[in-house]
Amino acid sequence: MLVCLSCNHQQEAGKFCGVCGAAMQSQNDVDNSNQQSRRGEEPSQANTTEGNAQVEQQTTAKSNPAAATIEGNAQPTADAVKEGLNHYWSYFLHLLKNPARAFQSGEKQLTNSLINIGLYALFFSLSIYFLGNSLFKSFGGSWMSESLPFFRIVPRLFFFALILIAITFGSALAMTKLAKNQDSFKKIIAEYGSIYVPFVALNLVAVLGGLIGSYQLTFFTLVISLVMIFSYVPVLYVYQKASEVNPNGQKIYFSLATVLLISFICFLLADAVLMDFISQIEDLTSYGW
Repeated sequence: MLVCLSCNHQQEAGKFCGVCGAAMQSQNDVDNSNQQSRRGEEPSQANTTEGNAQVEQQTTAKSNPAAATIEGNAQPTADAVKEGLNHYWSYFLHLLKNPARAFQSGEKQLTNSLINIGLYALFFSLSIYFLGNSLFKSFGGSWMSESLPFFRIVPRLFFFALILIAITFGSALAMTKLAKNQDSFKKIIAEYGSIYVPFVALNLVAVLGGLIGSYQLTFFTLVISLVMIFSYVPVLYVYQKASEVNPNGQKIYFSLATVLLISFICFLLADAVLMDFISQIEDLTSYGW
């Protein structure tokens, strides 16, 4: 069957249309031509739709640039925070299962190590506050409904914990370098702070004990945590680092010297800082009596 493209007349044979005289084409050629035309129109329509969407986004950005900026930055920021939390949680569980892995921490774990130290000081402060607040209400009787001033006590306890941590870390760092260990400062902090992981968990238990008013649980976990962090951990760290330098060296003496240095520094600061801190706490706790 032949078809005229000019008037759509159909006839069985002949090169020219019997109605208008235009050239004739077979029906198959006409169908193939129409299919190719449709295929060419589909990408064009898709490009047009995509272009309209881009124009609409650009128009929205121009009309409200602040909203466009917030919308563009919110998703990457949320994803980064979520990824950071997942990374820290994996790191925390990894060391909680085997704290000896802390000595394998590199400089990449510096941020996580500092988070550990901050969390330890924070949980230490909160556990003491909640314990003291429970005791304060218990001794005050039913008429004592007020709580201890949170923002006057907790920041001071937090600062006090950081001072003690700085003393122990500084002493351990001095003895480590005296033992001729060549590790970088960042690596030492990363390793030292990673050892804090089980004690961060222990302080969290102390916080929960303070919240529920369990004096025994809070006191017991706090004592263990304090003894370990301010005596055992620096000694253990110095012993390990001195052993890496020389397994047959004076690692015992370096470890004992760490304890003596910590005790000496604390003694020097006792009158200037600690006694004043204790007197301020006593003033805060006696205002209701």
